Amino acid sequence: MAIGAEAVIAALVGILYSLQFESHGGEGGLGWLFGAVFALVLLAVISTIAGLVGSATAVLPLVLLGRAVARRTGRRDSWRLTLATVAVVAVALALLIGSCILPAGFDGPGDLLVYPVLALGLIIGSAPATLYARAAGNPGKPGARWRVLGSVALGGLGLLAVTLAAGAAAYGSGVLKVYEPPRLTEADMVGTWTDGDGGSLRFEADGTVTAKGVNEYGATGERAGARDCTGKWQLTENEGVDRPYELGIADCEGLSFGWDIGGTEEHPTVFTWIGEPDSGERYVLARQR
Repeated sequence: MAIGAEAVIAALVGILYSLQFESHGGEGGLGWLFGAVFALVLLAVISTIAGLVGSATAVLPLVLLGRAVARRTGRRDSWRLTLATVAVVAVALALLIGSCILPAGFDGPGDLLVYPVLALGLIIGSAPATLYARAAGNPGKPGARWRVLGSVALGGLGLLAVTLAAGAAAYGSGVLKVYEPPRLTEADMVGTWTDGDGGSLRFEADGTVTAKGVNEYGATGERAGARDCTGKWQLTENEGVDRPYELGIADCEGLSFGWDIGGTEEHPTVFTWIGEPDSGERYVLARQR
């Protein structure tokens, strides 16, 4: 259960953190958070099941290993010894996993940080659940299992509430800011926007746009060729929607719909969906000045 609680809290932290960044074209924001809460509930159920599996395959073996170490060394079985056992196993696993990862793409000494990061992550992820499991299985304390179960449930709900409140306070106070698409003027649009692979859109102040090598995609998301054409462009303001502006391109066959504004004020982009919007795949061109 502790593993499940950790997973849900970690997911909530990830969701709150991700609100700062463009997601699927920026349709996120606080409105998206309600759907994310439902996803958290579903995750809680899945995490509970996964936690039971994790307890049987990882947590309980760590508890038993700690007790075996205590017997072999003649020491008293304690939470400190269990924590030390977790640390040793985590370091060993980090060395094993890191040694498998690095040969595939070693780019320099900085990559060696993968070892301490993996070890720390494994310790943080497994230590609480292992200590709780040890306490629940303490033969000298009748009813310990139910007390630990209650403390995990209450503690998990408390940490979840604190995390949610802290995130709401951070965004409400302005310490963190929910992502908003850039509010561009027509003058900001003038210039060349490129896809980094030879395709470009050139927006002129007189309302004309020239496309060179701009990719076209079919409904299935497959590339249908590249387009060279000249047409008209218009930036339309939207009211009461997540995206404040909509980009329209006319008289340019194959490129006349589906364009939108993304990125940030400093690095804006124009994009269109590749296939269905639910896929999250976009064809993006960034402004070049």
